[in-house]
Order: sequence, then C-alpha cells, then structure tokens
Amino acid sequence: MKKLAHLAVALATAGALTLSACGAGGDPLAEPSSSPSASGGGGGEEVVVGSANFTESQVLGELYAQALEAAGVPASTRPNIGSREVYLTALQDGSVSVVPEYTGNLLLYYDANSPASTPEEIEAALEEVLAEEQLVLGTPSSAADQDVYVVTGEYSQTHGITSLADLTKVDDEAVLGGPGELAERSYGPPGLAEIYGVEFAEFRPYDAPAVKIKDLNDGKIQVATFFTTEAAIGDNGYVALEDPEGMILPQNVAPLMASAVADNPAAVEALDAVSAALTTEDLTALNKSVDADRRNPDEVAAEWLAGKGLA
Repeated sequence: MKKLAHLAVALATAGALTLSACGAGGDPLAEPSSSPSASGGGGGEEVVVGSANFTESQVLGELYAQALEAAGVPASTRPNIGSREVYLTALQDGSVSVVPEYTGNLLLYYDANSPASTPEEIEAALEEVLAEEQLVLGTPSSAADQDVYVVTGEYSQTHGITSLADLTKVDDEAVLGGPGELAERSYGPPGLAEIYGVEFAEFRPYDAPAVKIKDLNDGKIQVATFFTTEAAIGDNGYVALEDPEGMILPQNVAPLMASAVADNPAAVEALDAVSAALTTEDLTALNKSVDADRRNPDEVAAEWLAGKGLA
C-alpha cells in the first residue's frame, strides 16, 4: 500500500541538503581509475562508470566497466562516490556516464508520489521520469537487492517480532542502525512512522558494516538495515522482517546511463549482457567474496565475467 505521497516535498528538500555531506569515502570530482582500453568495435568516447559507497555498487561498477572494455568500448571506473544524491549529481554534470541503480528506490527519488508497485510498473514509470532528466535506464536484471530491516534471532523470539508492524512493541526503547542517508529516505524512519506508526528511540548512522554488525550482535542497537544480498544476514542468523504494507519497492539492478552512452549500440549491448546473465544468487556470492574473503571488486568481477563468457 503506497502511503508516501505527502512525504515527497519534505524528503526532496532534505535530500538536497545532504549533497555536501554524503560524499564520504571518495571525491566525485577526482580523476577516474582506468585500465588499458580494449581495441575493437565499440570505440568512441570513454565511458566513466561510477559507483556508490558500498560493496555491491562497486562490484557492479567493475562488471559494467570490464564488460564495456571487453566489447571494445573504452571505459574506466570512479568508485565509492557516495550516496544516490551525490552520484546522480555526478551523472547529471558529466563526471560519470553510467552508474548501477536499483529500480524502486530510483523511482522514489524522482517521484515519491508514483503509485507504481510491480517491477513492470516501476520500469514504465522510470522511463517517463528519466526522459525529463535526459537519462536512460538500461534493461533491468532479474537480479534484485532489497533494503531489509533485521533483528537478531534472540531478539525476534524474545519480543515476538517478525514484521515491521511488530516494531511498535519495542520502538520507544529500541535503537535503529543504518547508513546515514537512511534517516531521510521514504523507506527509512519517515516511512516507518507514516506507514507502521514506528518511531525509534534513536537512529544511529553507520558507515562501516562490520561495526553495525558487531553493535547489533552486542545489543547496542536492536534493529538494523541491510541489503538482502549481504551474507551477514545468513551468517549471523538474523531475522529479516516482513513488510506487509509494501513500503520497500522491488529493487531490480540496472545500469543508469547518460544519453550519449545509450546512443552507443556496443555499450548498450555490453551492459544488457551483464543484466541478462546476473542473478540475485550471483550478487550475494560476489558481495561475500569482497566482504568476507577480502578480495578486490575488480578481481571478483573479472572472474564472474570470464565465467559467463563476457570477457
């Protein structure tokens, strides 16, 4: 059930105020990293692939850039730019030309009033709103990564919490942990209060997932947000809370492109091939390789592409 319409103006204003604050971990105007460009049929101007400040986005950025190179399209990466507000600004000003995106949250960013709720409705709505921004969404993958609220297994059992609606039992004493930008998201505290009547005693921002995990396990926070493809959920036996009102929209992975990239058939074909081959299980495994096995995003991306015959 979509009940977020009247949050749109307030959240958009708050999002604008975070532009200068959400770029931790990287300078969006710094020179991109590059690798030798492949020769061949793509050609044209270099495609700069940006990514947000979390593991999966950086892996996806490497997948896109290396697939472009393999198709003969010169490409480089500019990783760890920051939150959506920051990397979309970089996309608009030409600092980057492709970024990995998630369909539902991207639609909410541009149109919190949209009634779209299914993957197909979200894709159609995005096509319309992105045209006004002179941006193009590539073919969405079946791979998806939802935002999800979790509690420890012990906390769930003790307090009888299995869904977001159950959080009203503990919200006056519980602390929520998540990335700093969650505080202003429509699927963060504003949405929880509006849709579920949940208002936590405190919101605690985290940049480092390992610290958030430790604090959740130690009881310093009682609820935390993760992505569904994070291995930490299963590894720690966390209980993913159900979302009966559909506050969190479907989040299929897709490349978001500047119009110049969308006009390059070789580039579009390479990016679409990644989307077609990628699965949610692949995303989970790739994330674990980086976060748990301490491998580099470019290394695990190259291995995956080779295994799929895309490099």
